[in-house]
Parts: sequence; structure tokens; C-alpha cells
Amino acid sequence: MSIDAEINHAARGLSKTLIAIRRDIHQHPELGFQERRTSQKIVEILKSVGLDRVQGGVAKTGVVGLLQGARSTGKRALHTVALRADMDALPITEANQVPYKSQIPGVMHACGHDGHVALCLGAAMILKKIQARIPGAVKFIFQPAEELIDGGGARAMVRAGALRDPDVEAIFGMHVGPKTSYGAIATSAGPIMAAADVFTITVHGKGGHGAQPQNCADPILIAHQVYGGIQGIERNLAGPDVRVISVCSLHAGTAFNIIPDTAEMKGTVRTYDVRVQAEIIRRMRAVLKGISVTHGVRCDLVYQKGHPALCNDARLVEIVRASGRALKFPVGAKAPMMGAEDFSLYIQKVPGVFMDLGVQKNPAQSTYLHNSRFDFDDRILSAGAAMMARCALLFLEQGGLGR
Repeated sequence: MSIDAEINHAARGLSKTLIAIRRDIHQHPELGFQERRTSQKIVEILKSVGLDRVQGGVAKTGVVGLLQGARSTGKRALHTVALRADMDALPITEANQVPYKSQIPGVMHACGHDGHVALCLGAAMILKKIQARIPGAVKFIFQPAEELIDGGGARAMVRAGALRDPDVEAIFGMHVGPKTSYGAIATSAGPIMAAADVFTITVHGKGGHGAQPQNCADPILIAHQVYGGIQGIERNLAGPDVRVISVCSLHAGTAFNIIPDTAEMKGTVRTYDVRVQAEIIRRMRAVLKGISVTHGVRCDLVYQKGHPALCNDARLVEIVRASGRALKFPVGAKAPMMGAEDFSLYIQKVPGVFMDLGVQKNPAQSTYLHNSRFDFDDRILSAGAAMMARCALLFLEQGGLGR
């Protein structure tokens, strides 16, 4: 039996197991850095599979497993590749009426991370079956807190040494894709997800009676001018680089007849190019300075850079395409999007590729990520596991990126 046939055969045999794992995790969702039950379950499964090393409690609730191929040279593999899955849920109340509905009020796996855990565990099971044919080592990284932009899980895992001992040369990640046709893989070289920054603007005006605005410096009125000025930045930037500036929150006041002292705005900036990002920050400060001088008030800006843009390595994209051909899975292009992923923090350290596993069957009936009705046909998990396993194996078969 060829290695590709063996991988597909093993994956099909694991289908019911992976569905059961995913549904168990779905019923018991946990928020970022609280994934204790999920982490314990992953450790138990990896140990039962027989990995060479399993470590829990990495970056609080993360897990790292290592499978040493039998064709490695000496005590350590010549090459090591990593597969990554995120495992945290979202603060959403599930609206689905399914047997595996979340049992935790206000918490739900609405982004597919339960599926990511299951398919990555499946990849470990598949590769264990063909351990004698693996010319290197495979590291399995189960990451907490992907949904936290401030101090999230990828940064914590990198700091905790998840990419070391042995040193990882490349990393693959997979996400269920409700906009990608069921069973297809989607990825592209270069930037596919944006940098995600957060800003807070506080307008310090002068409050007073609602019937006497002439005695006040109305921060709500000023905040609206700030809003218009910020939206004008995006409109007037030159060049083809995609960018989004969104003010998503505006809070001020306590009563119908009191002009407040302050107004607070919060929003996000999404970019692909660090030069565009820097220009937006510069112009935001200029807008606030001009409005502050005009009204004689103070406008404070707190700008927090979040995850960087996610840029896929072209050489690893070719490995994904070759793996798809070997397993007879269609691999198409992934259009860039303005959402963010902290997988980008891994690929600041080592080359990486992020891909979508298509779960869309009927576009008219699709539910999207971060939605209370998000769900997918989890029979696709075995295909995702096979694809991740084949990508890791092909990378090692080709001798890493130094071939």
C-alpha cells in the first residue's frame, strides 16, 4: 500500500473517533487560558496514542506533544516540523439545538477550535501508525487563548519554548472555513490575514446642563468630529494596500439632560503593510491634535498593536498543494481577508502556512464564524487530519526547506 493510500485509509478509520472527540469538547467549551478540561483530555489522548513526549501546562493550559520518526538519525531528528491547533471557545450562548450543544452557559465553540483540536489529534494518530516511515520529528502544538488579542496564546506558547527542544523548522495550521467548499483546501502564498490593532480615544471635554451647551465643551459633538476625521484617513491613503479603520464603540453620558465631561471611542485598524499601519497611526494623531486645538480640549489616543499580518511561506504552500494532489483533495486559492490570527506570531519565528478546510455545503444555509448558530458537518475532520499529516510527512521527506 502506498503511503498516501495508507494515510487515507487510517484517516477514514478514525472518522468516528474524531467526531466523538470534537463533540465532547464542543459540549464543554472553555475560554482562553481556562482550557483545563480540554488540555487534560488532549494529554490523555496523546499519551494513549504513544507519543514520545507529551507536556501539559505549557503557557498555563497549552499542550505540546512530540513524535520522533523511526528514520531519524541518532537520538534527535535531523528535521522537525510542527502542527498547531487552537483550543479556546468564545463568550457566546449557543443557539443550536443539537445533542452535543454546549453545556456551559454563555460559552460556545463558535469558531471551530473544537474541530481543530480533533483533527490535529487525528494527525498525531495517523503519523503514529506510520512512525517507521517518518524521516524526522513532528511536534503537535495545542494552543490556548487564540481569541485574546492582548496577551494571547501564541505569544505565550512561543515564550514558553513550544518551538524549541527540538527546534521547529516550519509550522502548519488549519482552520475550518465556512466560505470554502466542503472538502476543499484553500491557501495562498503571501499575506492572507491582516494585522489587528486596537485603539481607544478619550475626549476630555467640559460637562454641564443640557440646556446650556454654550457653557460646555461637548465631548459627544467632538467625538463625532473625531469619528469623521478617522474615517477620512482610510479614504485618503494612496496605494493599493487594503486597510480597514472601524470605530466600533462610543460611550458617553449618564442622563438625558447632562452633557458629560468625557466620551470614549474604541475601534480596530486592520492592515497588511507595516508602512500603511505607521501612516494611519501618524494621521490619527494629527486628526486628534487638530480637533483638540480647534475645541480647546484634550483628546488622548491609546494605540495597541496586536497580531501582525499572517503571511504564508510560498515554499510551504507548494507542499500543501502537493499533499492535496497526493491525497486527491482539491486545493484552491484563499482570498486575503481582514480577520486576524495569532498563528502569525509563530511565522515570525519560523516559516509557516495557514490553510482553510472547507466546511461549506450550501452557501444559502451557511453560518459564519463567531455566530451563535455556527456548526459544521464534522465528518470532514478525518480529511483535515489526513491533510495535516501528509503536509508534515512531505516536509520531512523533502528534507525541510534546505533541500
